[in-house]
Amino acid sequence: MVEELVGLLRALDPGGIESVALVGSGAAGGLRPDSDLDLLVLTRRSPDDAERRAVVDRLLEVSGRRATRTPGRPVELLSVCLDDVVPWRCPALADLLYGEWLRDDHTAGDLPRPSYDANLPVVVASAREHTVPLLGPHPATLLPQVPANDVRRSLRETLDPLLADLAGDERNVLLTLARTVVTLGSGRVVAKDEAGRLVAPSLPDAAREDLDTAAAAYLGEVVDVGDDPARTATTAALLAGRVR
Repeated sequence: MVEELVGLLRALDPGGIESVALVGSGAAGGLRPDSDLDLLVLTRRSPDDAERRAVVDRLLEVSGRRATRTPGRPVELLSVCLDDVVPWRCPALADLLYGEWLRDDHTAGDLPRPSYDANLPVVVASAREHTVPLLGPHPATLLPQVPANDVRRSLRETLDPLLADLAGDERNVLLTLARTVVTLGSGRVVAKDEAGRLVAPSLPDAAREDLDTAAAAYLGEVVDVGDDPARTATTAALLAGRVR
């Protein structure tokens, strides 16, 4: 699937591609059973509407269970115009974002537009550290260093939206909170299951069990968390308190 996506991007060349890389879980610790394929695309210019439509239409065909041609892993594709981040400034501008949570909008004809993305500092910082280059040079040779204060600001600004998604996405939220704790404490961006293993021993028994279960479910070893909403909310609040 990665090879097909790289071939698609090479053929369409939206924005004049400088680099395509696998980021996220696939680069930080290996793809897990439910991991998205996270692609970071760096371009020389902003894609025009025809290029945006072509990228979205092709991704709708192959991304996730609702793919119209060949169902596969969900794809999250983030395209960044280098002129928007070099030299670095914050807030940072994401040029094109495709994700399965936006599928209905994409299907209805809405095109992803440039927008300021509170999570982008973390994405760029992580891409400099954990990346599998797929096309062109390593992103670290093109992307600037992100100041630690901007990473902390990014983690702070994305905390409340993350907590708002807890119901129905318990595993991902708990592990993302754990990863945030690790990043703030060490400066490292680690895989979600590793974050769970690192943070769980410092938690009270019930919260530790929740995080251990979330990490095991992330690896496909056990049934997912979320059958006790009140307890999960307590664990999330505890982790959020650590973040704050």
